[in-house]
Amino acid sequence: MSFDSNTLNPEQREAVTHGAGPLLVLAGAGSGKTRVIAARIAHLVLRAGVPAGAILAVTFTNKAAREMNGRVAAMLPRGEAPTICTFHAFGVKLLRAHIERLGYRRGFAIFDTQDQLSVVRNLMEEGDFDNLLLNPKEALFLLMQAKGKGVPAADLLANTAPREQMLGRIMTGYQAALQRMNAVDFEDILILSLRLCLEHPEAAAGFFARYRQVLVDEYQDTNQTQYDLLRHLVAAHRNLCVVGDDDQSIYGWRGAAPGNILEFERDFPGARVVRLEQNYRSTDTILAAANQVIRNNTRRKEKRLRGNQGPGKPIAWLVAEDEQEEMERVATHLKLAHLRDGAALSDFAVLYRSNHQSRAIEEALRGEGIPYQLVGGTRFYERKEVKDALAYLRLVENPADEVSLYRVLNYPRRGIGQASQLKLAEYAAHQGRPVHELLREAGQYGEFTGAVATAMERFGEMLERYRGRFAAEPMGTVFRALLAEIGFHRAVEKEHDDAKGRDRAVQLVLELELAVDQYGRNNPAAALKDYLERVALFTHLDNEEPEQRLPMVTLTTVHAAKGLEFPTVYIINAAEEVFPNRRALAGGEEEEERRLFYVAVTRARRQLVMSFAKVRRRFGQELKQKPSRFAREIDPGLFAGDSPQGGAAQAVKVDKTREAKSRFFNQIKMLGDPADAKPALPAAD
Repeated sequence: MSFDSNTLNPEQREAVTHGAGPLLVLAGAGSGKTRVIAARIAHLVLRAGVPAGAILAVTFTNKAAREMNGRVAAMLPRGEAPTICTFHAFGVKLLRAHIERLGYRRGFAIFDTQDQLSVVRNLMEEGDFDNLLLNPKEALFLLMQAKGKGVPAADLLANTAPREQMLGRIMTGYQAALQRMNAVDFEDILILSLRLCLEHPEAAAGFFARYRQVLVDEYQDTNQTQYDLLRHLVAAHRNLCVVGDDDQSIYGWRGAAPGNILEFERDFPGARVVRLEQNYRSTDTILAAANQVIRNNTRRKEKRLRGNQGPGKPIAWLVAEDEQEEMERVATHLKLAHLRDGAALSDFAVLYRSNHQSRAIEEALRGEGIPYQLVGGTRFYERKEVKDALAYLRLVENPADEVSLYRVLNYPRRGIGQASQLKLAEYAAHQGRPVHELLREAGQYGEFTGAVATAMERFGEMLERYRGRFAAEPMGTVFRALLAEIGFHRAVEKEHDDAKGRDRAVQLVLELELAVDQYGRNNPAAALKDYLERVALFTHLDNEEPEQRLPMVTLTTVHAAKGLEFPTVYIINAAEEVFPNRRALAGGEEEEERRLFYVAVTRARRQLVMSFAKVRRRFGQELKQKPSRFAREIDPGLFAGDSPQGGAAQAVKVDKTREAKSRFFNQIKMLGDPADAKPALPAAD
């Protein structure tokens, strides 16, 4: 592959060849934005004479960064390498260089969600907090929301609402606990980076000076902190190219501010705006539906997707009497399409608004013998066995990490029970010293029995010994030796009564050993902190794609489907107060819900199917439903037969007997493909 601007369409070429100054690329769904970013980097290096090392491209996931790196590498001469990474990875680079100015040590740990919850739970258990106002999970969610929006503890404490004041107290204690443990969470990576810009501008400016061209992918997902950080980053030259789509801004609950892209021209006067509206993914019918839905949002940049795939199949609207029947109709429709069209099961995806909706469709697919995979399940690095093993590595690297310390101080069991751990914590708090220092001198304290004191001292000595080994020997070799010494595999096996569970758990640990070994071999100059940093950033930002040995249907929320595409997409439970979500509507978030529906529609390449139940049951009551307002915003002429506005066909009642299901299946099969009898549809409006 090489760089050739003649392969780009006119709008893509305009974005790629833009000179100096701010550039906003409004990239509609399926319009080739990654290709444009990669081509622009190649143009800057090969045609504009910008050194590759002076270019920075940031995005939100490691998967996107890897894809972009691969594309750029294929266009540039070997040895030319721009910096392409996630926002958080860039923030960590800055903090590794200068975090000591903010009162932290360079070897800081990065806490994931489970670590954060542990800190919050301990704070609330030890302090005077009303769990009726907030439980630990709620507190952590609201805490991260506040930090993502840049709300300080002082503002929360000044609020008259009891919940806000309580959250302010939790935030104060939480931040103090993290700093004591020399740890940061993912919001801190960005918040501390911005703090460095404000409190030590000369240090930040020196770090930023090498980057003369900055590109940002998925700009609509940036929050206020990321926006402010970017302003500092490009202050000296204003060479900022942002690529995104305000119509796909769906992470407001996480702090994303669509105003960043909507107000780019105000914030960067003289900015050029390029619209990428040519969609290379979906049929004209699907694009027409997407355009008709999203144009009902008032706060957006005008754009209309246009396709080159032809009209394709009309949209299918499956109506059922209740939710169980709805899922059975979806499963039957999917099975028929699979058999009739010869499509692979991996060509199908079922999307839903909320995670809890997966249960009913899982049962229906199992009933039809259709294999499926859930996207967004428990990730590899979040498995208990893996986190326990990683806790030892984190302790070796950062002895002040009390979350990891208490996680494995008595795992595998070494006689240091809960009571001894509480005494240890009390001693540390009373003396104002780190817990790991007291471990090595536990024998001096009469509160600990001889056996407990010996176990504590040995634990502290072991960590110190392995700290030296990791600094001098191959990473994978030392890690295996550590797990063998503490009997980690035996401990994992004892936690499972069944052979399958034991095998699975041990296999996870062996897989982790292999990962550490491979990283060490591929990066011989890397230190343990580099591996832990990579794991921490990966687990936070990326949804791991499940290993797929056999073709399977994909089940996922719409949020998790962002960035994915499938030949056939089912949007289930397309009902009012379900999609759009009732609480989102109550919170005035109709436009974000509509953007979420737009994202769901534009995941489909060839066929879009929506389903709806007239009645749903909640808490023993039957509630009548109306079709989703978003589905009703689509022209009925784009549907085959039934439509959300009220079609001719009546809901087919599914008899639960095997014979009746067989008759129903055969009746549908006899209908053939409805697209065969449907006249060509107009192109996207």
